[in-house]
Amino acid sequence: MKLNEGGNEFKDAEGKPATQRINQTDVKPTVAWLEQLTGLELLNNMLGSTGVAATSGDLDLAVDAGKVDKGQFRSKLESWATSHGFEPKEWVSATGINIHLKTPIAGNPDRGYVQTDFMFLQKPDFQKWYLTQDHDSNFKGVTRAILLASIAKSMGYKINQNVGLVNRATNELVTDNPDEVAKLFIPGATDRTPLGSVEKIMKALARDPKREQKIADFRGYAEREGFQFEEINEGGAHWLARLRDRIVHQGMEVITENPYTPYKLTEGVRIEHPEDLVFDHGSKGITQALAGIQRAAAEPAKTNTIKWDGKPAVIFGRNERGEFILTDKSGFLAKGYDGMAKSPQDIERIMNMRKGDRTDLIAIYAKLFPLLRRTVPEDFRGYVQGDLLYSDTPPLENGSYVFTPNTVTYRVSADTALGKAVGASEAGVAVHTAIDEPGGSAKPITSAVLDKAPGVLILDPTMKDTGSKITLNADLVKQVQDIYNNYAPEIDAFFNPGELRARKITNTPALLKQYINSKVRAGNYSNMVKDFGPWITAKEKTKAPRIIEWMNENKGAVAALFSSFLNISQLKNDLVRQLDAQDQDVTAAIGDEPGHEGYVGAGMKFVDRMRFSQANFAQNNPELK
Repeated sequence: MKLNEGGNEFKDAEGKPATQRINQTDVKPTVAWLEQLTGLELLNNMLGSTGVAATSGDLDLAVDAGKVDKGQFRSKLESWATSHGFEPKEWVSATGINIHLKTPIAGNPDRGYVQTDFMFLQKPDFQKWYLTQDHDSNFKGVTRAILLASIAKSMGYKINQNVGLVNRATNELVTDNPDEVAKLFIPGATDRTPLGSVEKIMKALARDPKREQKIADFRGYAEREGFQFEEINEGGAHWLARLRDRIVHQGMEVITENPYTPYKLTEGVRIEHPEDLVFDHGSKGITQALAGIQRAAAEPAKTNTIKWDGKPAVIFGRNERGEFILTDKSGFLAKGYDGMAKSPQDIERIMNMRKGDRTDLIAIYAKLFPLLRRTVPEDFRGYVQGDLLYSDTPPLENGSYVFTPNTVTYRVSADTALGKAVGASEAGVAVHTAIDEPGGSAKPITSAVLDKAPGVLILDPTMKDTGSKITLNADLVKQVQDIYNNYAPEIDAFFNPGELRARKITNTPALLKQYINSKVRAGNYSNMVKDFGPWITAKEKTKAPRIIEWMNENKGAVAALFSSFLNISQLKNDLVRQLDAQDQDVTAAIGDEPGHEGYVGAGMKFVDRMRFSQANFAQNNPELK
């Protein structure tokens, strides 16, 4: 994304964004101008990072929906546009709870325009507090939300940005006053101050006898992200510094992926390729990767699950009131509008709020709505995440039902029990994880938690135990072990966060992973070290000389990094091939080559990237084929 790009609600005649990013110094003058235009107090109602970050893509401003009528407010803005000779629809629009305005920066059209999002909030005090953390925090707002959810859960509550703090068992509102939330969460708290940031929360819990219980879910989240907790009992400060180093200085992101499909969610478990762990965790990543592959080989059916290649993603279940919900990942994590569809009409409304023609998607979700609703027991609470395999009964080809939801083609023999179930269904969904609520942690799930219902087949990722054993290449295993034994200190010195900070190349680990992905797209891992120089020079012109200099000073570590990557990748691919060869009810192929998208086991994803990732990239980026 270019630095000057802003919101995407308004376009010029050529379809390009008509608004731009706004500098921090221009935010308050612009909001002050908006106060004069609207007659509302807005400077004290800026949300999120508005006015805090060096630049902002748009201005997020809270409006009390109980005091200001949304329709009248929109009419007032449209009248202003008309009075200045502007076409209202080119300056004012609405989506969900938002009214958008193409706003002259500091009230001066000659300085360009920024998109302003007026968010009409039902509980503005609580929602402003939940969405806006202290400006001096080193963490993203989502990390604070995860910590708040962890504390709430440990105390028998749920915290919802649109409702407040509710009783987990009865769903009754406990309080929507942030000060009262703080008094419940933090012993001795008198107001919301101790909950202002991750740092403040951890400091406030330092002497709490129930601290470990309160941070249990947050601890699990952080450990799954690869953060270490050896010092967490030392009051939190040292641990927070280490966590911040991992996020900021080693190129890691506070994002997650569900365990079976490669997309990001706000919460959950991030699943990595084992060969990439060396870039995330240094020498420790080598031992983690090797141990995971060995475990996956030792007990194939118990350790591994199938990674279905379905599309699109679907999330369905029942909310705290027992109402059936069907949505996608964007709707599930929506901020600023209600993305939890309770009817096919809701689905159409949500989809039409987005760009592009979504007619086919609307039809698919509308068809799935009554089918999936029948699979969710009335007393079920929470949500199931899955991927669509087919939305019409698959065609029969040579005695097998065949469907290709994305890149992988699946075949199921019609004369098997599974084949008969496919033939009797109008749609198929592969489920993989469950989550209590938006902001919760994803957990593996099987189809057993759902009811069987006519018309829809629910598949889960479990593998059939064939009794087949997997044998890893002993020479490759030894080579990986030798690299660790001989080069672990050098690798860790190369990734030392303090050294990378001093050289202003803190994102080197992330760039190395991007480089790996470029090699995947190119279709080969040849000349790994030699090709990095030209690639990084084109990618990061300013940083490239410093990164290359540091690599030249650590040639042994760099060679060990790429050697461990290649050896672990080869071990993993051998594991994948042997798993593919086992006798399963569903056969899969990518083009003419047999094999599933991949597998998940031991907290890692086992995917032959040269086979699947490259094919998937081409499939979903046809102009780059």
